[in-house]
Amino acid sequence: MSVLARSRAALLALGTLAVLPAGAPGAGAAPAGDAPAARAAATRAPKPVSCATRTVTVTSGRSATLALDCRASGRLVVRGRAKRGAAAIRSIVAKPRHGRLVRLDRRSGTVRYVPSAGFRGSDRLSFAIVQGRRRYRGTISLRVLAAPTRPGLTRPEPVPTAPAPALPEARAPTPADPGPGEPQGDGLPPQLPPAPNSYAAANWTPTVYDSCPASVHERYSVIGPDGKRYPTWHPPTTTDPATGRRCTFGHEHGRDPHGSDIFGWVADHLANAGAREYAGIAFGLATESLDSYAAANPGTRIRHEDHVGYKVDYENDVRLLSAGGVDLSVTCDYLVSVHQGSHSPDALSNNVHELLYAVRCDDGTELIADTISRFGQPGRYVRSCDTATSVTTTDNGYPSGGGRREIPDRACVEQTVLVPAGRTTSAWALYEKWSAVNELRTADGHTLATFDPAFGVFDPSRYGDPSASARLGRTLDLCWEVEPNGDRAASTLCDRATSGGALPAAYAYNDPRSPFRGVHRDVYLRETRLDNASGGRLVWTDPYGGRASSTPFPGALCQLVATVDTSDRPALQERVYGRNRPNADEGVHAPN
Repeated sequence: MSVLARSRAALLALGTLAVLPAGAPGAGAAPAGDAPAARAAATRAPKPVSCATRTVTVTSGRSATLALDCRASGRLVVRGRAKRGAAAIRSIVAKPRHGRLVRLDRRSGTVRYVPSAGFRGSDRLSFAIVQGRRRYRGTISLRVLAAPTRPGLTRPEPVPTAPAPALPEARAPTPADPGPGEPQGDGLPPQLPPAPNSYAAANWTPTVYDSCPASVHERYSVIGPDGKRYPTWHPPTTTDPATGRRCTFGHEHGRDPHGSDIFGWVADHLANAGAREYAGIAFGLATESLDSYAAANPGTRIRHEDHVGYKVDYENDVRLLSAGGVDLSVTCDYLVSVHQGSHSPDALSNNVHELLYAVRCDDGTELIADTISRFGQPGRYVRSCDTATSVTTTDNGYPSGGGRREIPDRACVEQTVLVPAGRTTSAWALYEKWSAVNELRTADGHTLATFDPAFGVFDPSRYGDPSASARLGRTLDLCWEVEPNGDRAASTLCDRATSGGALPAAYAYNDPRSPFRGVHRDVYLRETRLDNASGGRLVWTDPYGGRASSTPFPGALCQLVATVDTSDRPALQERVYGRNRPNADEGVHAPN
């Protein structure tokens, strides 16, 4: 046996992903001088199965991870690393002519394609799979698009209901000026160029407990894709340049999104063409679009949400696990922003709340979806201590959806919060969990993307109480309540609220002394399924994720959906994050 043949045999024995040039021994041709052996092998081995050709779109200057899998007869016959039976051994039969292959993953059978600098057009590669006595041959067609004039995007600008305002040219910078998007000399984010306000832009005023003025709060703003000014994430405290002293906003928005590995990617997608340096997470973008959509579709209910309820979270480098706990050798980055108000009666009735959901994985999964998400049914919520029971409230006319809002009510309070002497109130007694099943769907019913995060909060400042005038009670008041049988709250939060029993009566629920302020939250991540292998990377949907189209329409939001099909991926294990990192900070109080 030749040295090359012995090497190939060793690779096969180890289950190694081999990359061989076209025509090389082991890549479909027998070694020279070994024709009898080749004829004998051909007699024994079955004819290779032809895999369906897949098309992958790549932007010039970027790369794409390609899965060397096989779909035949309408089903996926080889995917990733075999869990049972013989290992699937891949080899490259024909390399791409206009790019290179790097970062071979020998466990899952993936390779990254990097197009040649400046290349635009069509490319392709062919590969072979050997699994026991079965053989497969496949081709991946590569479509390399020109880099857009607006970096990171491959879409035209949306067509708004009214023309987006022209943003004025900035004056020529001086050497002392900060760069685009950099803090000004006063330490705050840059002043935005003149732009019309969205509804959300003027949706916060300081309370008697807050020391930062509205003018400082407004510096934490971005310009959305429609050219309007929106509020965005900011720290709970900052320095007021007028006084040089620290000041408080009284609320928080979760984690600083700049720590996310995909923040720049998401911000670029949400940018306005004339103001990329002023892009970011735009709180209220989806509900603002609903205004335009409702104007074009009479009878549609509009929706606006308070500023303090927008909460950001992210997780970098999440390894996907199947529902059975198997590592799928896929790593993802997530960035989410949800409106979750836990201080008012709004969520007791309203099931629709804004959700920005972004994920990018190394298996080609990419999704940026900004929608008004439906958390269950309108006009009702699920009793958290008895999830078989729904509590009826006021139906505001919003559309129904999957998932639900589990919220404690007075029955839960009497069952789990107020306890007999000698017992301790559970940390879960007031826990809320909001779950949603979201889809991006075409008008003819095809689902391009499905995702189902959930969001929890341990310390809401209200609970449901159908007998009360506002249909809510204040959790702070429970720390002083004693039932006729002597049951009372016994928790560390109530110890803090009452200063260990030293305070004889309750104070205002929005007082910064209250520990019930909605700062202790968590986020659940599970499925992201895409079925868009033959579609466009950028689609426009209505604010609820429906009517997906390749062209904009009034009130439409632009969503990014990778041109891949992950519908055959096994069900994923639900993972929870953030539970051990409360967002408490100086001056934060309800409403938050």
